[in-house]
Amino acid sequence: MLERCLTALEVTVLGLWAGAMAGFAFVFAPVAIRIVPRMDTFASLIAGVIRALGPFGIACGSIAIAAAALRATAASGRNLALARIALVAIGLAASAYETQAVIPRMEATAATIAGPIDSVAKSDPRRVAYDQEHTASTRVYGAAFLCVLGALGLAAFGRKRPEG
Repeated sequence: MLERCLTALEVTVLGLWAGAMAGFAFVFAPVAIRIVPRMDTFASLIAGVIRALGPFGIACGSIAIAAAALRATAASGRNLALARIALVAIGLAASAYETQAVIPRMEATAATIAGPIDSVAKSDPRRVAYDQEHTASTRVYGAAFLCVLGALGLAAFGRKRPEG
């Protein structure tokens, strides 16, 4: 019974975290780029949302790690639990790096672009810098997202049930 409750808890928090990340990446950000015309405003909006997702991810990740650690008390579930803990830890680290390093660089560059990003030539150093930062942001955020999805996929597996 405890195993089922821990599994339900772990799957729920990982699903919430993955869903929030997917909602941002696949719904909110693409809509915002079409609606918010000024690059500096768009960058501030995106940065604000990513920063707001940070504490949510920390809460969900911490609960998932605790649940996985409790599920790891039996030898039959230990390897999968440790894999999930590692994936969640990497996801948390990537999210922290995104918030603390990548986003501030993007905001600083975006602040130098008054209008839409398309108003700046692709060869302009500001545009080149922003595009490079955006690529880094996409990769880091994507890595965090894939780690959370991986942990979610593994969370459904638990201890082997005794036969009979």
